[in-house]
Amino acid sequence: MDQNPIHPQLADLPKSRSLCFTGHRPEKLPQGEVLKGLKTTLQLYIFRAVLKGFTCFYTGLADGIDYLAADYLFALRMVRPDITVIGIQPCRDYERFFMRRGYDLAHLHTMLRNVDRLVVLPGSSWDRDIFLRRDDFMVDQCSAIIAVCDDVRSGSMHTLCYAKRHDLAYCRIYPSPPAGILPEPDHWPTEQHGLSL
Repeated sequence: MDQNPIHPQLADLPKSRSLCFTGHRPEKLPQGEVLKGLKTTLQLYIFRAVLKGFTCFYTGLADGIDYLAADYLFALRMVRPDITVIGIQPCRDYERFFMRRGYDLAHLHTMLRNVDRLVVLPGSSWDRDIFLRRDDFMVDQCSAIIAVCDDVRSGSMHTLCYAKRHDLAYCRIYPSPPAGILPEPDHWPTEQHGLSL
């Protein structure tokens, strides 16, 4: 029996075609050409997920990878209207967290304005556990995950490990290629299980 039932607001969305994202915030991402290469690689794997039949995409509305993924999906939705983007807001006063951390509020507003559905979870931006709860919530609604994270301890690594424990298919994209050599997106270092993107 499923111990984590689908949320009532999302019950009509097929779990088998739902995928969520996790990834580092801007301060943990590479810069310059490496970031451009990572962004192109992320877009390639999202596009491949769409071709594999995924139509529902969950974003945790964070700056960094969440924003990059959502922004691409908003553009892709123009030619693939079957795509649904679901925003999971970790708390009611989330904008305050963005301001305290100095993240780009325009990114948050773009995501909030363009998601097809928004679920606002209870809690306060001062509670550190809200982000882990949000990430676990997203995983519980999905059958697959795309993660962009290093091996270091982080919220993104927690989310990927939680997804693995719950048998989600996954594609993990490493943020920086080894030895500083910029590969083509097809050759970017990844780890995959059950997804084959």
